[in-house]
Parts: sequence; structure tokens; C-alpha cells
Amino acid sequence: MRFNDAVIGAAVVVFGLAVIFHVRTYPDMGGRMMGPALFPTVLALLMIVAGLVQIRAGIKSKEPPVRRLPEFTLSGAVKFLLAAGCVVFYIYASDYLGFLITSFAVMFVLMLALRARPLLAVLVAAGATVCVYLVFNKMLLVPLPIGLFSF
Repeated sequence: MRFNDAVIGAAVVVFGLAVIFHVRTYPDMGGRMMGPALFPTVLALLMIVAGLVQIRAGIKSKEPPVRRLPEFTLSGAVKFLLAAGCVVFYIYASDYLGFLITSFAVMFVLMLALRARPLLAVLVAAGATVCVYLVFNKMLLVPLPIGLFSF
């Protein structure tokens, strides 16, 4: 089954609105502008904008809202299960292995699943892991699991 872009865009807008209404319940940080709700709100606003752009593109395409595709692609289901498995692996392994090792492994496996060349997958996974670590741990002061590097 294939959905028109307008249908998917509407779902993205609704999800973005739900996130905004949910993060309003987060505690404020004593009158400071930046609190725990800032980052999810910014992402939700970006989702709403992207959803509106997608709705516009779907309306312009004049496709039916839902169109059936005759074949079911197993590779799509396998990729979904692989991504979900990587999330579960990260949840359970990150405390023991640490963020750096677990994140690198997850990105490397997912890039190989997307048929990236192994050398490119290693370089991008390593670079992205280090960048995410520096932004979250050093700049935003979010404590990430250290794991095996706790010596």
C-alpha cells in the first residue's frame, strides 16, 4: 500500500502538534528560556513545517490518497526490523559498552544495510559518533554512558 504525500504529511503535522502539547508539561528551569522542552519543541516545529511542505506536494501531485502496490517487498520489512533491533541493541548494550562503541556499531551496521562501501561506512560511522558525542556530552552536558572506557 502506498500513501499520497499529503496523507503522510498530515500525519507528521499531527505528530508534531502532539509533541508540542506534550512538552508543555515539562518543568521550566526557573524562568530560563532554555529548558528540557526547548529541543523537542524545535524539532516538532521543524516536523510541522516539513509536514506542511509534504502536504503541499501531495496535493499538487493529484494522486489518490491510498494506492495499492501489488507486491510486498520483504527487504523493506527486514530493514525496519534491523533498525528496530539496532534501537533495542543500543538500549541494552550502551550501559555496558558505552556510547562510543555502541553508537559506532549501530551506525556501521545500518550503513552496511543501506549498501554503503565498508570503508565509507567505517569513516562516516566514526565521524558521526564523535560529532554526536562532542555535541551532546561536551557542549550540551548530557551524560552519555562511558561503558568500557571507564578506566
